[in-house]
Amino acid sequence: MNMNAYEKYKQELFAQKTPYLQWLRGQEAELESRYGRQPKQGALGKQIYTLPFSSCMESVQGECVFCADVVYLFVKSGGMLSDYAAAVFAEAFSQDAAIVFAYADEDYRGSLRELYDIDDDAFEEKIVAPYRLAGQCADSRRCAHYRGAAWFKPDFSPDTLASFFYIGSVFAVRGDQILEMTTKYGNNLSIYELVFRIFMGALDRKRQGSAEEIVHIPEVLYTNESLTDMERLDSSEEIRALYRTHTEEEQGLCEKISVIIPSKDNAGVLQKCLQTLVQYTKYGSYEIIIVDNGSSSEQKMCITHMIDALRAEKADLAIQYLYQKSAFNFSAMCNAGAQLADGPYLLFLNDDIEIMDTEDGRQWLDRMIVYARKSHVGAVGAKLYYPSMPGENVGYRIQHAGIANMGIGPAHKLGGMVDRGCMYHGHNTQNYDLIAVTAACMLIRKSVFDDAGGFDESFPVAYNDVELCFRLYLRGYFNVQVNEAVLIHHESLSRGQDTSPEKQRRLAEEKRKLYEKHVSLNARDPFYSPNLVQWKKDAAYNTGYLYVFDRQAKPLLLENSGEAEKRKRAVFKWYDVRMRLYSKCGPAAKIYDRLTGYHNMMFQVDSICYDNGIIGDKITDNNLTIEGWCAVKNVDNADLSRKLWLIATGEMRSLDWRRVYELDIAPKLREDVAAVLENNDKNNTENTALSGIQLSIEKSALKPGTYCVGVVCNNRLLCHREKYVHIADTDT
Repeated sequence: MNMNAYEKYKQELFAQKTPYLQWLRGQEAELESRYGRQPKQGALGKQIYTLPFSSCMESVQGECVFCADVVYLFVKSGGMLSDYAAAVFAEAFSQDAAIVFAYADEDYRGSLRELYDIDDDAFEEKIVAPYRLAGQCADSRRCAHYRGAAWFKPDFSPDTLASFFYIGSVFAVRGDQILEMTTKYGNNLSIYELVFRIFMGALDRKRQGSAEEIVHIPEVLYTNESLTDMERLDSSEEIRALYRTHTEEEQGLCEKISVIIPSKDNAGVLQKCLQTLVQYTKYGSYEIIIVDNGSSSEQKMCITHMIDALRAEKADLAIQYLYQKSAFNFSAMCNAGAQLADGPYLLFLNDDIEIMDTEDGRQWLDRMIVYARKSHVGAVGAKLYYPSMPGENVGYRIQHAGIANMGIGPAHKLGGMVDRGCMYHGHNTQNYDLIAVTAACMLIRKSVFDDAGGFDESFPVAYNDVELCFRLYLRGYFNVQVNEAVLIHHESLSRGQDTSPEKQRRLAEEKRKLYEKHVSLNARDPFYSPNLVQWKKDAAYNTGYLYVFDRQAKPLLLENSGEAEKRKRAVFKWYDVRMRLYSKCGPAAKIYDRLTGYHNMMFQVDSICYDNGIIGDKITDNNLTIEGWCAVKNVDNADLSRKLWLIATGEMRSLDWRRVYELDIAPKLREDVAAVLENNDKNNTENTALSGIQLSIEKSALKPGTYCVGVVCNNRLLCHREKYVHIADTDT
């Protein structure tokens, strides 16, 4: 075994198990290039005075005497402040005189096991030592500490702050703001209330067109002492009460909400929605507007009888049934219902929503309207669950806990995950400002909806809710995901999942239109950090570090001349002999496989996807991604040579000319493959954890045609006869 290859394999394996540590190296290098090895914040023109604090609930005043022209850096006791923190904050305040408050990201310290699920002795000292926190356990690796569990925070989020102290452990405040707030509200003002008052003042001025006063610095400048602090979210009933009464008195009125339910040929599902709505909703003042774009006469009769029964059961229930035959257009149906609405609030509700018969479930609408009443709030969403699966006792799975605008497009975060514990700093339990929420359950003031122009009817099926939320955000409103309001969503019972090629093409077209209309929000979301995953589907909140396999692959056309041609012919020579033997004599082919080592080669293509989005950090309009794995049994795979070939199928039998594209395969972590191949006493298979294949290619880099997918491993070709790549003359 080549020891150099083995060492490189182990280094890459550690790197792929610790994406945040790799990201952190890049940040540290960038900060050093900006400020030098020994940063001097005084040279940046702002005086920074550090104030330790132990809790956001403690008094801000203490024994301090504040000066108006000083910036005060609040640092939580017990953790570790970055050497660059003072310089970074000083630069932020020096660059913009309007800034009154700034906060940064943070992370946590812990063992490799706690942070990355890696045994303390799994890697050699020279691999892990460069990542260890300085001065930690020089004599014992078992108590060594590293950094991890990064908390990448959103930008200015006033409604999130009302829910919990998301500012965290390190932030800076201009002295004149502290003096103004303590003078106005008293010297015993808590740190939490100080920050809340500053946020509310900045929010009011922002709504009037003033410059940004609150700045989020997307760099990790503080390390918390213990992982046990990660799930502790500091919240305050006093702050919640202040939030409810900010800019307006508690009205004490039960204002009417117009519940608009689009539905067609779905009477059974609609009946459950209406029955649970009427029976389990605590909020007392609402009307129901059913918008039907052409149910069959039988279904229409069922809906009419259902409405009559509800009216008989609840005499004061106001319910309208708008029946008008037309092609399905969700946006148009919602707009039609809004025109009939009599209430000052509109609730758009899918007909496959079910209200939960629990204490929390019954209060869903009461909790949502607290936010919808606020003058700065646009759309308000609820947390939605998938219905319980028979025999599954793990708890409810999340269908919707808000939408993030990732590089690949709008995505439901936490989708499919069990709603248990505190997920990424309360994204499943706290109420958050987000770029968008789903119209499966969306509450909005009618005046705001009308001023914005309602739903855009050029988005008949997909992204209509996201487009409206984008528009609201660009008009200065904040959209709020209220996770305290919980319902069940029997998702897509009405029109089915978007899995057919036709539906996928329509989805891609509507996504393209979305970003053509809102160019400034293409791959940008102020409430979803750019340091989180952008380029691939990710339900959770993971560090967006780019490995080699994440970057755009460059296909090489193996021409009919030179060394490439010789290599291509040599590979096909072995392959053709094998295929001829299999066609004529199976036993001889098996002997040939054993003599040449083919019987130990394993190759799997898991998926071939066509999508719009980004490859690495490059935005593309037409993207091909191939994923799978390749390994060889009974050998050490650490220095395995692998190339992916795309072979034009129309020329497979012509030895004189075969069009072949070759692509380098970068190692990718596939612990699932290693678990199967290496947990077997009958073989000597080793080091297969990096056997994964992930290649992203711009389709325009390939000539039109149909290609067989193959892999060349140790100069032997394996073709995957069931997976093909189809490149059309035009994108369809």
